[in-house]
Amino acid sequence: MPKIPRNLSDKDMFKGWQEEPTIEETMLQAAEPIQATRPQLRHIPQKGEKREGAHQTYLSQDAIDTMEKFLLEIKLDFFKQGISDYHVNVRREGNTILLEHVPAEGKNTKK
Repeated sequence: MPKIPRNLSDKDMFKGWQEEPTIEETMLQAAEPIQATRPQLRHIPQKGEKREGAHQTYLSQDAIDTMEKFLLEIKLDFFKQGISDYHVNVRREGNTILLEHVPAEGKNTKK
């Protein structure tokens, strides 16, 4: 049995000692690459915050806000009528773009 030296500091006593990794540390290290590849949540811009996308080339922020407001009003009107399932038809007539909300057939939940 080796002789234990006396009057050593904590730093000197642990000199050259290497801690073995625990099971928890091993599992956490193995899980790190998986977490990095998970899809990130989509950021929903707040009012007045700059948005990115192709529509930014053509529409001002005020036009986008107004359009979103009107779409929400239509959605609420359908909800009040008991229509929960609908789709949007987009079409062009000259220089006008029309968004037409059409209830899906056979799936209305009118009470």
